[in-house]
Amino acid sequence: MSGVLVEIRDLALTRPGADRPGLERFSLSLQRAEIVTLLGEADSGKDLLLRYLDGSERCDGALGSVRFGEGEVLPAGRRTGLPFRAAYLPPARPLPLSPRASAASQLSRIVARKLECPRGAAREDLRAALARIEGAPPFDQFRRPAESLSDAALSFGLLAAALAIAPELVLCDHFFDGLSPASAAALCSALRAERARLGFAILYAASGPQAVARLGGRAIVLRQGRIVEEGDAEHLMSGQTHAYTRSLFGALPQPLSPAPQRPTPRGEPLLQVYGLLLQSGGRKAPKAPSRHALNFELRRGASLALLGEEGSGRRALMRAVLGLERRPGRIVFDAVDIGLLSETMMLRLRRRVAIVTGADDALDPRMSLFDTVDEPLRAHLRLSEDLAAGYRETALKRVGLHAYDGRAPVSSLSPFDRRRLQIARAIVAAPLLVVVDEPLRGLDAIAQTTIRDLLAEFRVEQQAAFLVITSDFAIAQVLADEAMVFSEGKLAERGQIRSLLSAPKTEATRALIAAAARRPLSPAAAPV
Repeated sequence: MSGVLVEIRDLALTRPGADRPGLERFSLSLQRAEIVTLLGEADSGKDLLLRYLDGSERCDGALGSVRFGEGEVLPAGRRTGLPFRAAYLPPARPLPLSPRASAASQLSRIVARKLECPRGAAREDLRAALARIEGAPPFDQFRRPAESLSDAALSFGLLAAALAIAPELVLCDHFFDGLSPASAAALCSALRAERARLGFAILYAASGPQAVARLGGRAIVLRQGRIVEEGDAEHLMSGQTHAYTRSLFGALPQPLSPAPQRPTPRGEPLLQVYGLLLQSGGRKAPKAPSRHALNFELRRGASLALLGEEGSGRRALMRAVLGLERRPGRIVFDAVDIGLLSETMMLRLRRRVAIVTGADDALDPRMSLFDTVDEPLRAHLRLSEDLAAGYRETALKRVGLHAYDGRAPVSSLSPFDRRRLQIARAIVAAPLLVVVDEPLRGLDAIAQTTIRDLLAEFRVEQQAAFLVITSDFAIAQVLADEAMVFSEGKLAERGQIRSLLSAPKTEATRALIAAAARRPLSPAAAPV
């Protein structure tokens, strides 16, 4: 099918109360079955355009014109909804469904509303769509509450609900964000396969270049509401003319060659693990040694990446190290066997551990910035108010938040600033160990670079040991020296990251490296 699906001319959109347009003089001719990626930071205007087309964003004084198909040209302010079947795909986090209700029931309701059909018929359409999508979980898995599903499973469910309505246009709102590279690649492959079958167009809003590489098609780069560059995906991936575009495409590391050799930390062992079993729920050690038992140590100032997909065992190891779950084996932290500690003593030991995570709810939203950073100081030391304020100011300055109103609540911060506040809180606590759990999730490319650099500087300056939990080899090679690769609850491979990148020995490691390699699509692989 050919022809124009959506024609936009000189569109200007302003959010209520804003002092300037969020999108200015934007023009787009979207062909049927075409893929267009809108690339830019949070205030670039891409999200505003997507929600305007979806009908979920109210704008004051919309200017310009919009035409759908061969219909009449309409003033932008008169648009009330798309006159054809369109699907909207949000990211899996924050959770787009009611957490405790059945995911299947909620997804079926979406299909029923779009198709204006009975719920039972919609459920069967959803079941058929899931069965058709390669790699999707079975329908019965979605009978569970939405909050119990993994991000990848939930994303497959959202995709199935979108495809069940046989759309002409799919609006993807950062749909791959927060997913592991392998899960994002699998979903992208499914989306492209269904597009080839059904012939729908895709308009994708992205904060980083990964979506451009995965989807192909055409890319439009926006900054502060204006187009700065556009062209086909492969051309932009291979070279950019605008400095802002170059900053986006160059923001994230690519594990295409072995990582540089770093000096081996010579500090004393901080964490020692002997005979730990991740797959056993009991606390007693087995009578005979298991070949799956973990034995390793982490020295002071060293950094170890725990690599793998969701459910691979990475977080089970992290919970065991923190004493949150007791498992067979022995764990020694700072020369103390944590298996011999009471819960009260374990709480004291955990004060020497800081956690930086990609979860936006990691901090209490009601607390102020000052109280959030002060809390570790109050928990550890009895400092005078002036001395505590000095430590706090130094930490906030190092992450770039010193000019913010310290009395403002955490809820007023953007996800990027909340991530920086987590790092400031970690810095001020002077921890022995920092657990870094998917810290870049949901951030745009430039914000990811800032967080990555802050963590790398923190590690070098304070000589804290790092445990980095990630599914992305590109992140691991920046923040860690050594990696343990997990698959299906067991250790698949371990070694220096540069060695794993140059000569991976297991399929699990090779799959993670392939998924993280953000190469441009070849003409043969690009969607048609």
